[in-house]
Amino acid sequence: MTTRLSREEFLHNLQDSGLLSHEELKKCAEQASGPGDGEALAQRLIAAGKLTTFQAAAVRQRRFEELRIGNYQVLDRLGAGGMGTVFKAMHRRMKRVVALKLLLRSVAQSEKFVQRFQREVEAVAQLSHPNIVMAHDADECDAGHFLVMEFVNGRDLATEVQTRGPLPIAEAVDCIAQAACALEYAHGRGIIHRDIKPANLLRDVSGIVKVADLGLARFNDQFSRHEEMSALTQAGSIMGTVDFMPPEQALGLTSIDHRADIYSLGCTLYFLLTARAPYLGQTMMVILLQHREGPIPSLRSARSDAPAALEDLFRRMLAKKPEERPDSMSEVVRALEALTPALSQPRPAEPEATGATVLASAPAALTAAADQTVDLPPAGTPETTHTTVLLVEPSRTQQAIVRKYLQEIGFADVSAAASGEKALEIARAAAPAVVVSALYLPDMTGAQLAQKMWAEKGLSSLGFVLITSQADAEEPHLEGQHGKMVRLVKPFDAARLAEALAAVTGDRAAGPARLRVLLVDDSAAARKHARGVLAGLGLSDITEAGDGAEATALLEKQTFDLVVTDYNMPRLDGRGLIEFIRRRSAIPSVPVIMVTTETDPDRLQAVRQLGVEAICDKRFRVEVVRAVVEKLGAS
Repeated sequence: MTTRLSREEFLHNLQDSGLLSHEELKKCAEQASGPGDGEALAQRLIAAGKLTTFQAAAVRQRRFEELRIGNYQVLDRLGAGGMGTVFKAMHRRMKRVVALKLLLRSVAQSEKFVQRFQREVEAVAQLSHPNIVMAHDADECDAGHFLVMEFVNGRDLATEVQTRGPLPIAEAVDCIAQAACALEYAHGRGIIHRDIKPANLLRDVSGIVKVADLGLARFNDQFSRHEEMSALTQAGSIMGTVDFMPPEQALGLTSIDHRADIYSLGCTLYFLLTARAPYLGQTMMVILLQHREGPIPSLRSARSDAPAALEDLFRRMLAKKPEERPDSMSEVVRALEALTPALSQPRPAEPEATGATVLASAPAALTAAADQTVDLPPAGTPETTHTTVLLVEPSRTQQAIVRKYLQEIGFADVSAAASGEKALEIARAAAPAVVVSALYLPDMTGAQLAQKMWAEKGLSSLGFVLITSQADAEEPHLEGQHGKMVRLVKPFDAARLAEALAAVTGDRAAGPARLRVLLVDDSAAARKHARGVLAGLGLSDITEAGDGAEATALLEKQTFDLVVTDYNMPRLDGRGLIEFIRRRSAIPSVPVIMVTTETDPDRLQAVRQLGVEAICDKRFRVEVVRAVVEKLGAS
């Protein structure tokens, strides 16, 4: 039985752990005068958000080595696999919450497994896509080798199905389509996942699916032939998960290509729709033989509501021979997108007092996003209400993703429609500045929608951004007779969307576009986000620096109209950079926007006294930045 600690003993352990600052420890000591022992104090600190349950347990037992990995403070243990343990952690200075995979010490003693871990690091580091878990960092410390990844606030699809049962057709197809877009992107960069399964597809609380665990990824380039000579898939060593494994991978062949992921994704689709793997057996060998020789199961026999086109695609994805499967993941993406409009048809509006159009029901995990996604403005909204952007997308999840990007780059006034006819109604009433549309809609294509809008009085010069897949983009470019169109090829991020919007809205950003901006941050991800916001506000002349010291070198040679800088940087922080600008640069009065995680009012006041134009948190809120940009644009 565990001995309960006194308040003093728990406080002593907490001080030794290094989890809290001196000021925070002082406040804890004051709380220690309350009722109860060390356990009661621990529970109060957990309730106040000062400790997590995992941290409190480690403090009680003085397992301090579990609380820090490199520059990261461990918050919780998320799970473990064959190669290591995954933790929820937070960067001690940047306060960014991440998922951290720590390689097991026993595994790290094997050069072969360390090389495999290194391949995972290299594979993930090359990828930047909204449907792929992003890599932030990789390093080695006393605890061992570790990889730092984006923390996804949600759960994997295997758990989702185990909890809820088989998913609705539209929801399952949407999840697979998002994963297919991610894999299309990875394959285009020569990376094959090789372990696609429901447990490796994570869905966050807004409904965005992200592909995780590239531990089995293999580079499909000239170096692969050398790797084949020392492949990990040798006799008796089968990589992947047998329930979702293609026949060629089960045979241990080293000439596996992107079509292995197509097969595994098809198996995953079957699991989402039926809550079971396509082939069952009492032993691993029986299952492997089923994959190689068994007949492809009928999807419609298990799910009578599955459309024939989905059955056809599924059977092609599960073809025994790779050459009989779709040629590429791009082909799978196109087929799924062609299915989406029919699956996402809106229900007839219920005769309610509000008169709002009701869309097809969304899964619980998508409720937050779907609540913001309606086809028509609520009843009572004046017909002359203006909307800046009209988003036309039948998939609720894709609506949520694009809407999030639009908000990041400064477009808060967004209306959404799930069909072409509804989009026409909104456009006639609200006169949007620009339309962003999917190519495949339930009642027409996005290209046909553009032609219909341009043919109407008052919409003939409307800007139009058409979202397409890579395969669709290879078709001849559509030129409007009156309007202007650009094609935005998936995958894209907020910055690329901002560029497309600027291209079709003409001289909307002519004022801000002339401003020269210096963007300084040691985080590439933070710079990418800030660039997207700035681009959305019409700023195109943006120079990036990875540190304050690098920025000073640029300032010695160039002049800028605005400086956006992080506060915490390793070589020269924001304070030092501002002091350089004010005293030694050729632009001592240039406006500066300071980005900081600091929340203490006294410390923020010290930042203001440096003479900054505005202070932003890491979210880089567009309303704060817009006020500064508009002021500069008007001057």
